[in-house]
Amino acid sequence: MQRFEQFIMPPWVLYFGRILILIGMVLVFMSLGAFLSHFLCMQFFGINITQINLGSLSADDGNTIGALKLTQTISGGIGMFLIPALLFPKVIHHKVNQLIVYQIKPQGWQIGSAILLVFISVPAISFLYNLNQHLSFPSAWSALEAQIRQMEDQAGAITKIFVAANNYPMLFLNLLVVALVPAICEEFFFRGVILNYTRFTFQKEWLAIVISALVFSGFHGQFYGFLPRFAMGLVLGYLYLRTGNIYAPIIAHFVNNAMAVLMAYYAKDLAVFRFFDDAYQFEWYWVILSVILTVALLIGVGRYFKYLIYKN
Repeated sequence: MQRFEQFIMPPWVLYFGRILILIGMVLVFMSLGAFLSHFLCMQFFGINITQINLGSLSADDGNTIGALKLTQTISGGIGMFLIPALLFPKVIHHKVNQLIVYQIKPQGWQIGSAILLVFISVPAISFLYNLNQHLSFPSAWSALEAQIRQMEDQAGAITKIFVAANNYPMLFLNLLVVALVPAICEEFFFRGVILNYTRFTFQKEWLAIVISALVFSGFHGQFYGFLPRFAMGLVLGYLYLRTGNIYAPIIAHFVNNAMAVLMAYYAKDLAVFRFFDDAYQFEWYWVILSVILTVALLIGVGRYFKYLIYKN
């Protein structure tokens, strides 16, 4: 049946049809996660998540912040990304491990490359963030631009409250909710499913990397953070294909998010963490060096992976 479907219709028609199914799964399981989160938040925090006023959120609202973290984990992570990623392969008649390839344990060089990649790409990503901040809409759309900036400024303020911690247990909780869960869920979805399904359909790696990066950045819904996330999506996608291991981008994603969490906790005491602030402006030579080293590392990883395949 699968071969017959592919014979009578162009690949892109079948591709977008199944992507619509994936979007439907995202909406369904995100909604189910929201219902479950609502029930659990009422039970454990006494909070009705539908009545939370984010505009008045403060660091003293412990129960509300706890409810938001629970909701993000269940609805925004597991429901929106992980469950659809695990179920979608069955829709397209693939085994889960055949699409996501999660059963191969990461090797030391893959782990080291993923961690190093995050650190050497910081100046380049920071440059793209600052460039994105200076992009503006046409004058006719100035009202829309002001509204978007206001919304994203508010989201940024909420995020700072969300990752704030004044003790180690809260820090570890933030590392779990903000760094580990999103890294696993999003990489399974964007690299494991979106990238691989696109690659299998069109047989073009560059197209798969670009599309997965576009979707990855677009899903976060921030215009003034689109460029750095798109670039990070490109890097994670290339890292995934050139290591042949889903855990490489998961580790890189985790380290990237964990640095933001650690920065929020230690920034006031350790000045070195200022370099990991998105708004930090590096000198031009650091940006150029960052780009060169990032590209060199990715090329080196790819060649080493080909060598291992040839050797075996």
